This record gives sequence, structure tokens and C-alpha cells, in this order.
Amino acid sequence: MIVLSAIGFAGTPTLARLAYDAGLNVPTTLTLRFSLAALLLWPLLLRRQWALPRRRLGGLALSSLLFAANTGTFFLAIRYAPATTVAVIFYSYPAVVTLLSILWLGERVTPLRATALGLAMLGCLLTLGFDLAGTDARGMLLAFASGCCYAGYIVLSSRVARDIPVIVASTWIMSGMGLLFGGGALLTGSLTFDFAPRGWFVLGILVVGGTVVAVLAFLGGIMRLGPSRAAIIATLEPVMAVALAALVLREGIGPLRALGGVAILVAVLLLRLPMADAPRGERRGGSEHRRGRTGDADHAGAGGGVEDRDTARPDRHPVP
Repeated sequence: MIVLSAIGFAGTPTLARLAYDAGLNVPTTLTLRFSLAALLLWPLLLRRQWALPRRRLGGLALSSLLFAANTGTFFLAIRYAPATTVAVIFYSYPAVVTLLSILWLGERVTPLRATALGLAMLGCLLTLGFDLAGTDARGMLLAFASGCCYAGYIVLSSRVARDIPVIVASTWIMSGMGLLFGGGALLTGSLTFDFAPRGWFVLGILVVGGTVVAVLAFLGGIMRLGPSRAAIIATLEPVMAVALAALVLREGIGPLRALGGVAILVAVLLLRLPMADAPRGERRGGSEHRRGRTGDADHAGAGGGVEDRDTARPDRHPVP
């Protein structure tokens, strides 16, 4: 599921570029992306009568805010630093996720998983490159802030969405983001629909593949694998983004990018080995450990509850 989400998110830069070429601006693109994604999912929630527990509303609202802050700071960072430099700094977020998982969730990181994390970080650096020319310190700080916000979103979502269907959590998160971006676009007067008709076609692909599919798959993967492992596997995203850009935009790859892709693939394969897991009862933060002590593991399951496994699976063809 994480690989599927990486495929969806990997297409976002290319699709965003095509959208901008069609005349869309950034606020309009972000507003329509998340608002339309939420509108696609709400009829399903209403028909199935999936309700959101009130105790989870605050956590999901904070998740939306962190996700929106991640996107906003990323775009701001690009104003002060090259996009590749911003991306490299941003993809340090798996290390932040791992640190938060240790401190907040009580997760135990094995030496093999630490090795996979290091390989993934190195792979991102080689795949994306690192250009300090024209880099402003503000851009680097904003890029790191973006990664921290995304790491916070991942870890927080793994807690607040653990006992509700993934599709419910994803719909509320995307609704919150649509409202945040839409409100900002209206306040700044930047929301416009004066773009070429082909922009709607690009938006449709971005909404379905790069948002609905990607967000559902990523959140579902977090529920099953835990935040740190999911974040490491998600570093496949830049590899796929480079491959897609080469295929669609005819951009070159080069030996260093290829070597970076190999390093990330090796990191993912290492996580498949049994030694990458912490001893039973210490995985996925303190949450699984606590469930083991209280005897609720069979009821809650790895996907955040029996209802989550049974109802959300059909929607996890799949984000960003």
C-alpha cells in the first residue's frame, strides 16, 4: 500500500507542472485538489453511514493542519532555494518520524531498520541531488519545517486514526485541507477558474491518483506497518517521481540518480527481513504493546479496528 501511495504522490510534481502550464495557480490547484477529493469520498461515507467519533475530531483537525502546513512551507521553501535542495531536506522526514516514534510511541528501532533508514536518506540525496547555489538559509529552514510537519502528520495520524476506518479519517483530513486552502485562496483573492480546459483533465488525474488513491493507501499503510517503517518505504516516491519525469517530461536520469534508486530499493528490501522488526510486543509504538497487555489485539488488529479492515480495503487501490 505504501508503494502504491508512493506511485500516486510521485506523479504530483509532474501533474502540478502540467496544471500550471494550463494556467492554474498554486492556491487554486491546492484548493481544488483537496476539495474535489473530499467531495468524491463524502457520498460513500454518507451512504455507508460511517460516523466519526467526536473524540477523534480534534486529532484529525490537527492532522489536516499539519498536512496543510507541510504543503505550504514546501512551496514557500522553493522561493528561497532550488527545488532539488528543498526536496532533499524535506526527505529527511523519515528520520524525524523515527525519532518521534521512539519518543512518543515507544517504538524500538532495530539495527537493521536503522541501516535501512540510512540507505533511504542516502538514496534520496543521490536521486535528487543537492545544489547550494542560490540557496537562502530561509529556504533550508522552511524545507526542514515542511518535513517536520509531515512527520508530525504521519505519527499523529497513526494514533488518531487507529480505531476508525481509513476512508473516514482520510475524508475528514482532506476536507479540512480543502477548507484551509480554499479559505486562504479567497482571502488573498487568488482563487480563479480562468484556466485552459485541459487543466480540468490534469486536475482529475491529480485528484483521483495523486490525492484520493495516494492518501488512502498511505494512511492504510501507516496503520499496518507503523509510522517509521511506512516513512522509510515512502522514500520510493522520489525514485518514481524521477522515473515519471523522465517518461513524461523527457528529463534525464543519470548514473547517480540510478544509484540512489538502487539504495532506496535495498532499504525497502531490508525492511522485508524478519530481523527488521522489534521483538513481538514492542512494535508500532506503545500502542501494540499496550493492546498485547490488555488482550485487545484480536479486536483492534493492525489496521485500526475490525471495521477498518473490512470496510476500507476496497478503497485502498491507492496519499500525498
